[in-house]
Amino acid sequence: MRFACLAKILILLLVCDAPCVSLAAHGASALKVVEEIMIDAPAERVWSVLADFDHINWMPSVDRVEVSGERIPDQARRRVIYKDGAEILELLTKSDKDRLMFGVHRETDDIRRLPAVNYTSLVTLHPQEGGKTTVEWKARFYRGFPNNNPPPELNDDVAISAVKDMVRAQLTALKHYMESDSNKK
Repeated sequence: MRFACLAKILILLLVCDAPCVSLAAHGASALKVVEEIMIDAPAERVWSVLADFDHINWMPSVDRVEVSGERIPDQARRRVIYKDGAEILELLTKSDKDRLMFGVHRETDDIRRLPAVNYTSLVTLHPQEGGKTTVEWKARFYRGFPNNNPPPELNDDVAISAVKDMVRAQLTALKHYMESDSNKK
C-alpha cells in the first residue's frame, strides 16, 4: 500500500515537473533583426545589383565570389571570399523579380566573425516616389551558442548587436555603391 502511494506521488511529481524540464532543455530561440535604408535610385536598378548572385562588388570587404549551380533558389550556391581570407558558403533561397525579394542562407558559420548561426536574410525592395527605393533587410538567426547558459560573448544580445552592425554596414555599402557617380545611369 505504501509503495503504491509512493509510486503515485513520484508519477505526479514527474508529470508536474515535465514542463519545467522541457523549458530548461529548450536552448536558443530564433532571433530577428530588421533594418531599412532609403537609396536614391530606382528599384529596378537596385534590383539588378542586389539580385546579381555572381557579384557582390558593392561590398568593399569582399574579394571575390565563386558561384556553382543554376541561378535558381535552393540550387545556386556561392562561396564569398573576403579580403581578410575568411570564406562563407551561401545558398540562394529566393529571387523574385516581380516581388523584388532576394534571400540567402549561410550554410557555413564562423562565430569568431559573426557570433550567430543559421543566418538567413530576406531583402525586399520597396519603390518610392521620385525614383527612390527603400531597402528592407530582414535577418533571422540563432545566437552563436545553441544551448542554455551561453558564454557572454555568444549570448542573444551580442548576436543581435553583431547582426545589426553587419546588416547596417551592408545596407550602407549598397547605398554608397548605388549612389556613387560611377554607378548612376
